[in-house]
Amino acid sequence: MEKKEFQRKVKFILRFGRALHAVGSPAHTIEGTMQDMAQLLGLRGSFISQPTAILSSFSDGGEEEVTKIERVEPVGVNLGKLSKVDTVAKEVIQNQITYEEGYAKLDEIWSSKDPYGKRWTLIYFLFSAAGFMVLFGGTWGDFIASITVGVLMGALSIIRPIGLVAQLFDAIVAVVASLVTYLLAKLIPGLNIGVIILSSLIIFMPGLFITIAIAEIATQNLVSGTARLVGGVMILLKLTFGVFIGSKIASWFHYPSLDIDFAMIPWWITFVTLPLTAAMANVNFKTNRDDWRWVTIAGIFGFLCSKLGAKYLGPELGMFFGGACVGAMSNIFARLKNKPSAIFQWPGIILLVPGSVGYRSLSFLFERDVLGGLETAFTMITLALALVVGVFFGNILIKPRRSM
Repeated sequence: MEKKEFQRKVKFILRFGRALHAVGSPAHTIEGTMQDMAQLLGLRGSFISQPTAILSSFSDGGEEEVTKIERVEPVGVNLGKLSKVDTVAKEVIQNQITYEEGYAKLDEIWSSKDPYGKRWTLIYFLFSAAGFMVLFGGTWGDFIASITVGVLMGALSIIRPIGLVAQLFDAIVAVVASLVTYLLAKLIPGLNIGVIILSSLIIFMPGLFITIAIAEIATQNLVSGTARLVGGVMILLKLTFGVFIGSKIASWFHYPSLDIDFAMIPWWITFVTLPLTAAMANVNFKTNRDDWRWVTIAGIFGFLCSKLGAKYLGPELGMFFGGACVGAMSNIFARLKNKPSAIFQWPGIILLVPGSVGYRSLSFLFERDVLGGLETAFTMITLALALVVGVFFGNILIKPRRSM
C-alpha cells in the first residue's frame, strides 16, 4: 500500500474514532467499530478506548506502521450525531465519498449546534420531573412541587457555568433542589420530601453512566469501566452531599405552615405520563426528528417489559428480562432500519437504570445508616449487572448488525 493512501485511511479512522467517542459510545463499541473499519479499509489495527483517551496502532501488513495517542473529552450520549456518523461511515465504505470528504463531514457533524434550545430544555426538565414523580408514587401536592423544582433545575441547567464552578454544578443544583423542597415541606408538611428531590434531580443521576461502566467491565475494558464507574460514584457523592447541605440550610428557616391535604395520584395516570416521559429522552439524547417515534416507543417498551418481568420474576430477574427484550429489539430495529442499535437501546434502558438506587444508598450513609447504605449499594450493582447481562443476552438472541 502506498504511504499516502495509508495515511489517508489512518487519518479518517482516527477521526471516526473521535466522533464515536464524542457521541458517548462505550469503550467496547468504539474499539470494535474502529477494528471493523480498519479491516474494511484493508488495515490491521489495535485500539484501546478510555474515557479521556484513544490509543491506536495501524499497520498495512508491510512496512507501514504508525501508533497514535489522542486526548479526548468525555461527553454525554448524542444519538442524533451518532446516526449521522454512521451514515458517513457507510458512505466511505461504499466509496460514495472520499476519505477527505468523510473527514470534513465528521468535522461538520461535530461542530453542529444542539437542535434543542432553551425552551425544549425547560420542557424536558418539567415533564421528566412530573413523569418520574408519578412513577415513584405520591400525591398531587408532590406532583406540583416536583414540577416546580424540576423547572428550576432546568433554568439552572440553561445558565450552566464554566470553569471551576462547573465542576461543582451537580452539588450546586442538589443544594438548590434540596433547599427549595425542604422550604416547601415546611410550608406544606404533608409533602413527600424524598420523592420530590429524587424526581427533580433524576436528570442528573448517573444511572446510565454507571450501567455503561458495568458493561465495559463485563467486556474486559477494565480501565475504562473502572474510571467511568468511579466518575459515576463521584457524581452521586456530589448530589447526595448537596442535598445534605440544602437540608441543613433549610433548618434555619421557621415560618407558619398551611394545613392542606392532597389526594393520591390515581394509578392510571402512569399511562398518561409514561409516553411523555419516554418522549423526553429525545431531548436528553438529542435525537434526530425522524427517530422521535422510535425513541419514544423504546422507552415505553423497556419500561413495560421490566415491570412485567418484575411482577412474575422479581426485581433482579425483571431487570434482566427488560434488558434482554430491549437488547433483542434494538438489534431487530438496527436490521430493519439500517441504523445504529443504540438509537433504540439507550432510550429503552434509560427508565430502567438504577441511578436513584445509588442516590438512596449514599443518602443512608450520610444519615449514618451504614448497613442500609451498603445493602442499597449492593442492590444498585445487582440491578445494573442484571440489566447489562440482559442486554448481552438479547444480543445473543438476535445477533447485532455490526459493532454499532
